[in-house]
Amino acid sequence: MFENTLLSDPVLEAVPLAPEKKEPVALARSEGRVELRYCQKESGSKLAHLYQRGCGRVRFPTVDHAEYPEAVLINTAGGLTGGDYMAYQISLDEGAALTVSGQAAEKIYRSVGSTTVIDAEINIAKGALLEWLPQETILFEKGRLRRMNSVHLKAGSRLLALEATLFGRTAHGETLRSASLSDGWKIWREGKLVWFDKFVLDGDLHAKAMHPAVLDGAKGMATILIADDYADSYLETAQEAARDCGVRAAVTSRDTLLIIRVLAENGYDLRKALALILTRMRSEIAGYPVDLPKVWENQ
Repeated sequence: MFENTLLSDPVLEAVPLAPEKKEPVALARSEGRVELRYCQKESGSKLAHLYQRGCGRVRFPTVDHAEYPEAVLINTAGGLTGGDYMAYQISLDEGAALTVSGQAAEKIYRSVGSTTVIDAEINIAKGALLEWLPQETILFEKGRLRRMNSVHLKAGSRLLALEATLFGRTAHGETLRSASLSDGWKIWREGKLVWFDKFVLDGDLHAKAMHPAVLDGAKGMATILIADDYADSYLETAQEAARDCGVRAAVTSRDTLLIIRVLAENGYDLRKALALILTRMRSEIAGYPVDLPKVWENQ
């Protein structure tokens, strides 16, 4: 009876298992791209191409001045951090005009090592006018940003462009003890490089920004560029705006370029100064009064 029953396996000593090797978990990254192309029709400048992907989106608000349609860039991720990538490609056909702004200030949050990259490629044909007016970028503690704007101009094209950066939320009294910023411009006219500018600051930004030859203690900075065959005709208006803006500002004239540099002690003063300068320069270029984009006015 029970002759076919198997004996139990002999008890073996437990052998410890080797620790499981865990691969590092890749963090989710945001990636976005927006492409716009405008052409000139009898009824004004019209959208000819639109492509949007990932967290990059764009909206087109109704504006009073139809000859200057407006495109508002939106980052649906709410901000960017290390390893995130955002790309913009803006093209204007001959005679077209467009204002590009941002829904809100861009935030560059803490990174665990990688760098946030923002690239913009801008192409402006003969007789076309682009206003590139994003709102300020806020760099947070341990944030890392590399931004490059590449602009290709044809003879007779015009550009009014801005990039502004705040080092921390100045209203909260923040200071950046560890962060990285590389912010640059490349401008070509008829295929010839006419302007290359790169501002690089890495490490203890608060300490380095205190140096008189760097930012002299400023917590916010901005560069406004005007590219126009007759840029020197705007020099007097630009100088007056720089004197009246309430913060430190200066103007440089280089052939077909005007460069306005702005330094401020906080975000409020920087924004107020930029609003004054941009309003005056927009009106000067247009030849009649032009208000700021609504997204600027509502902040």
